[in-house]
Amino acid sequence: MKIKTQFLEDSLIYIILILILIGLLLIGSIDSFQFKSRNIVFQTFWIFVSILFFFLFSHIHLQRLRAFSFPFLLFGMLLLGVVFVPGIGKTVNYSTRWINLGKFTFQASNLAKVIFIFYMAHFLAKNQDRVERSEPRYFIKNFFPVIFALGIYLGLIYFEPDLSTAGILFLVFVSLLFVAKVKLTTIALIFATVLVVLVILVSVGPGYRRARYVSFVKFLAGKDVQIEQNDDTFFQPRESLIALSNGKLTGRGSEEGKAKLYYLPFAHSDYIFSILGEEYGFAGSVLILILYVLLLVASFTLAQRAHDPFYSFLIAGLGFGIAYNIIVNVAVAISLIPSTGVTLPFISYGGSALLIDSIAVAMIVNASKRDRYERMEEREFQYA
Repeated sequence: MKIKTQFLEDSLIYIILILILIGLLLIGSIDSFQFKSRNIVFQTFWIFVSILFFFLFSHIHLQRLRAFSFPFLLFGMLLLGVVFVPGIGKTVNYSTRWINLGKFTFQASNLAKVIFIFYMAHFLAKNQDRVERSEPRYFIKNFFPVIFALGIYLGLIYFEPDLSTAGILFLVFVSLLFVAKVKLTTIALIFATVLVVLVILVSVGPGYRRARYVSFVKFLAGKDVQIEQNDDTFFQPRESLIALSNGKLTGRGSEEGKAKLYYLPFAHSDYIFSILGEEYGFAGSVLILILYVLLLVASFTLAQRAHDPFYSFLIAGLGFGIAYNIIVNVAVAISLIPSTGVTLPFISYGGSALLIDSIAVAMIVNASKRDRYERMEEREFQYA
């Protein structure tokens, strides 16, 4: 039985509303046990802002917006650059990812990621003939604008430093190349090259990052890992695993959760999945993952059904952006990868992340609806 496209579009809205509500309840619970209300107040404010922008981006004319894809790309570079300007950029935990807006901050790389996806979808749709000649020896020449822009974006995000967001943006880039049917030999060569570069960057990069990787490798090898309160190379992963294991099948309940009592830093943002696992157990965690799977299946189905290549690439790219955020956040919580700061879409505390994720889903729904309406108009024109 084929599910109607309109049902998939509507289901995306219902799923993110459920996820946002769950996130709000978790953040409120964490705030109440930490005797503060700041996070729940700010998150509620950002939910209303996100609803307004969701409405705007679910009605905006995306084909007309394509004419500004290159200026948008330059604007994204500007956003990533201004975080380094003293007085504008804000540094938190040794990372300068945010633009200071007084009482609020905005993570520039979140918006830059969506801008890059929009530009890449436009480029791939406009230059499908270049995909035919995407062998390694032609790739750089035929895809130079995208490669050049990606290099600048990744470089600026890396020097914030924010290796995880840079990695997610790279994975979205490669995934879109795969969807566009770029030659697999080219994609394999790109992966091999970036893997070598990543090893070099970790080796010569900041000491804290190298220490995290060393601790993680020791943990995987079953060796003793030195854990100190003030040295978080493995403190957070250990506390996260303790919280998840304490949750067992059905969880300890909100009243008995201990990880949020300052045992686990960043409980309301990077490690909120661990709080969920401790208080609602394996069953609660699986339920959330099922909601995410439904969200992604609906998104990629809409991308596959879209007839217009631009809409198809745009929906797929935005879907990959959300998917990799989920994968990285959950993988960090269960110690499949070293600790890094990535929020759980629609659930974690974080205004700019919630706003940009909401805009991404609004654009997915918008692109799918416009594709349907444009096909209906074409059929009516043919039968007229």
